[in-house]
Amino acid sequence: MTAPNTILVRLVGTPKCPILIDARPTHDFDADPRLIPSSVRCGPDKLTDLPAVGAEHSAIVVCQTGSSLSQGVAALLRLRRISAEVLEGGFEAWRQASPPLVPFAKIPPVDASGRTVWVTRARPKIDRIACPWLIRRFIDPCALFLFVAPSDVIEVAERFGGAPFDIDATDERHNWPTNKPRT
Repeated sequence: MTAPNTILVRLVGTPKCPILIDARPTHDFDADPRLIPSSVRCGPDKLTDLPAVGAEHSAIVVCQTGSSLSQGVAALLRLRRISAEVLEGGFEAWRQASPPLVPFAKIPPVDASGRTVWVTRARPKIDRIACPWLIRRFIDPCALFLFVAPSDVIEVAERFGGAPFDIDATDERHNWPTNKPRT
């Protein structure tokens, strides 16, 4: 099996990284429900649902082995005037080479536009600025961030289907992460 392109390994998490589209069929994805960092999960039958992929972006399509499925999806994207290539060796090659993978279960659900929504306290301090940056670089390049009053983080997250982060109070109803250790 071919190792993934080392250029792509270096680009993941940078502003120059193409949109990575995980187009593995459901049965392959369910066998290993992890994603290459910053990739967007989009089965081959859902290409119209892709967020933020336009002619100004380039894309790399990932299927299980880098064969006919990803070749076909890349061809369909090129018909939409999106520069698209295929990850040689596919997800299998990436997994076997052991670069990081993100568990899909840890990623919040997406909104109607295909973006994850994250909610945190307004007026972030310097040490919290890195959180949105890291999320956009390694989890969802199209992530939406809502900065609200600290007392409203949980309620806004519930109302807008977002994931609260960096909050002071523990909300045991949802088992959401907080800054305080659980007792």
